[in-house]
Amino acid sequence: MPGQEGPQERHRWLEALYGAHADRVMGYLVHRTDRETAQEIASETFLLAWRKQKSVPDDALPWLLAAARRLLANRVRSNLRRQALAERIQAVMDCAPAVAFEDRIADRERVFRVLMLLTETDREVLLLTGWYELTAQQAAKALGCSRAAYTLRLHRARKRFRIALEQQASLTTVDSEVPA
Repeated sequence: MPGQEGPQERHRWLEALYGAHADRVMGYLVHRTDRETAQEIASETFLLAWRKQKSVPDDALPWLLAAARRLLANRVRSNLRRQALAERIQAVMDCAPAVAFEDRIADRERVFRVLMLLTETDREVLLLTGWYELTAQQAAKALGCSRAAYTLRLHRARKRFRIALEQQASLTTVDSEVPA
């Protein structure tokens, strides 16, 4: 693919590559997984070829098969991790005391109300760690600050959240004690 730079040439290159090798890539994958997964991985393989077009050698089939094998291995590892996580969650849930559905809803509503009392900045810092499960390094990158600055922001946001949660709890207690 030397010298081909324009989008039309790239598109023609991919069409030719797909026409020449799609059946063999698909056959390779079908022998290793179910048909639906094979189709998904084959699509990902040709997308990868499109993205790394300059790295694909003239004899592309071995490169495509190696890419397909790696993509399938990544999918299998991901599925295993997801399954292990589901099993760990189930084990924790089996050991945890049963909490009434209404109590869980009330807790979520209270947390949501308290989150809405915080500034947008505090909410974002808390959600990056608590909801999106980013590490401090990842969250700092997402916010465009240093890890130390993010850690400090998280510490302060947690402190403000805790104070707001305690204030909310004390207001709820006072409201329930007032006779109607």
